[in-house]
Amino acid sequence: MNRREFLSSSAAALTAATALPPSVHAALQGGAAPGRPRRYAIVGTGGRGSSMWGTGVKAKWGDTVQFVGLCDPNPKRAEVVRGLLGVECPVFTDFDRMVREARPDLIAVTTVDAHHAEYIVRALDLGIDVITEKPMTTDEKQCQAVIDAEKRNKRKIIVGHNMRFSPAHVKIKELMLSQPVGPIRSVDFHWYLDTSHGTDYFRRWHGIKAKSGSLWVHKATHHFDYVNWLLDAEPVQVQAYGGIKRYGAAGPFRAINCRTCPHTAKCPFYWDMTKSASAMRLYGGEVEKVDGYLRDACVFRPEITTYDTMTATIKYSTDVILSYSLNAYMPIEGYSLCFNGDGGRVEIRSYANQPWKVDQEFEVSVIKAFGQRTMVPVPTAEGEHGGADDVLRNLIFRRPEVPAHLRIPDSRAGAMSALTGIAARRSCEENRPITISDLVTF
Repeated sequence: MNRREFLSSSAAALTAATALPPSVHAALQGGAAPGRPRRYAIVGTGGRGSSMWGTGVKAKWGDTVQFVGLCDPNPKRAEVVRGLLGVECPVFTDFDRMVREARPDLIAVTTVDAHHAEYIVRALDLGIDVITEKPMTTDEKQCQAVIDAEKRNKRKIIVGHNMRFSPAHVKIKELMLSQPVGPIRSVDFHWYLDTSHGTDYFRRWHGIKAKSGSLWVHKATHHFDYVNWLLDAEPVQVQAYGGIKRYGAAGPFRAINCRTCPHTAKCPFYWDMTKSASAMRLYGGEVEKVDGYLRDACVFRPEITTYDTMTATIKYSTDVILSYSLNAYMPIEGYSLCFNGDGGRVEIRSYANQPWKVDQEFEVSVIKAFGQRTMVPVPTAEGEHGGADDVLRNLIFRRPEVPAHLRIPDSRAGAMSALTGIAARRSCEENRPITISDLVTF
């Protein structure tokens, strides 16, 4: 089969793939409303907290929770989000005060990544279950503190690794469970962030390694969790390299932010924040005056320390070797993921012309050793992240019965994915391989 014939058959297969896998259907439809709504609070009311764990929860799972508090160091932003949610709960700038007065029994931690651990640990010590956005932590000391806090308090941590739960990715997981090419020996995984999605990380606090842990931790933990889950294995050692090749000091000119920049006519990354109603509502105007945070900061500012070009080799507990790369300035958005086994190769390619929709267009095929390529149709779904967010939220808030491969990611999954990125970052900094077991004790 030549490339043109392959793509033609791929399009036909994907067009036909409309039905959700039975496991996804059960995850979305199963479960029941609890006897009483859980008292629910959010710490960190930026884009992710206000949408995924705010309006997204209230829209379909509002009967399962009662919003009792919103906490953010910027009270203006928290007030904006309270209005978006249409709830009457109080706004706090002090976490302990919120816990004391609002008495939540479930907290969503959606702050700047570097602060996840302190709120997770504090919530656990106060007897509260936690949903945390990924990454669970940004360094190994934080990871150890979270592991220890969960153990001593016997509370529950849920990590928001939503990437697992799009219907397409569930179908791929179920394909891998069938071992279509026998034992896996190596994996090729290459992720491409385009000049909309990828660039945007460098406008925000994510461009500062001390806040995000770098894209090795903030972004790549998604990908590491995905591979860990598909392989049903854990990483043991990482050797990585990274650099700042396109943004930061590598840029040809710089300013403070886009709205005050004198180079807008010639900057390929100029972004007019005033045309984004949501960005202006959450980060502009009076909100910006409180803390001075610039949502449209210059992508060429010299204080950027996050790598935009990364590659790693990762060895797994099953002796599988993963070759991984991430580049944040590509003309395409998507990924290529290939599993090489004794009996052939599984190829997964996902590309999109629009950011945030990477898992909408797939080519999945099984290539048998000494045999033919067979297309595997995968379902598509509407909704955030290819339908993944609704599946994860339903698993959390309605708790349906699901097979083992759709269980909610726990602290172990959160730790292993974060530690892979932490090890990669340390490997870049120290120019040596990093062994995961040297970082924490479980």
